[in-house]
Amino acid sequence: MRHMLRILMLLVLLTGARSAFADATCGPNRELRPYPQYSDKGVLIGQGMGCGPVRCSPGNEDSTCITPIVTAWQAAPTCSTGAGWTTTVPAKWIGSKYTTPTCNYQAPPTCPNGFDQTSAPSWNGSNWVGLGCVIHQIPPIVPTLQELAATCEGAIGAMMARAGYNGSNGTYRGQWDALQGPWAVSASDPVSSQFSNGGFLVAGPAGGAGDFYYANDLGNPPAGGSNGSNGIGMCWFQSGTGNLIGYGYATDWGHDGG
Repeated sequence: MRHMLRILMLLVLLTGARSAFADATCGPNRELRPYPQYSDKGVLIGQGMGCGPVRCSPGNEDSTCITPIVTAWQAAPTCSTGAGWTTTVPAKWIGSKYTTPTCNYQAPPTCPNGFDQTSAPSWNGSNWVGLGCVIHQIPPIVPTLQELAATCEGAIGAMMARAGYNGSNGTYRGQWDALQGPWAVSASDPVSSQFSNGGFLVAGPAGGAGDFYYANDLGNPPAGGSNGSNGIGMCWFQSGTGNLIGYGYATDWGHDGG
């Protein structure tokens, strides 16, 4: 009976307190809020009202105050699709995000030193293909006509000297007119058209296919000779170069100029 009386008295006090707090002003940043009420035995017997900090205000926060995290669909990151790029390790979903993919870049290949590029490389999605290279060709140095003449005349003069002709005996004089040529000739027809009908005796290791040149020996025969012809120096060079491949000294069959 005494216990019941205590409960009734407590309920009356709580009702009065609720009314009092309901009419009271809690002050700035505070609000009226319920609080649990316990008996002296620790038994929950109800709720009372009291002023306290505004819920979720600074200093009065708990895990329920955090704004829910909302995110959109995440697309997996990828490597560049540009030429030269490949993916070695793709992105992986780890529960909350994607890892960063591992990417590799291959620079387009080039020809090594000493080679010229004939075709550019192209990317097929995984490799560079199609690079064409050839060994660099150094263009031959084409000698001047005067240089060719010196080579030709020197070779013929040496040949005639070995044969015992010094420029004052026999038919050879070595008094050269300007070198004429070139004419492209073949092994089957190794001289230019003005000599192709024959009638000339050629001494020396005559050449074949290549560039043909000749020069008149103005001292053979002397002006007013029996037929007015001269000895003729002939030379063959490898096409477009100064490489001597043959030479000779020609005289008319009908007149040796000696």
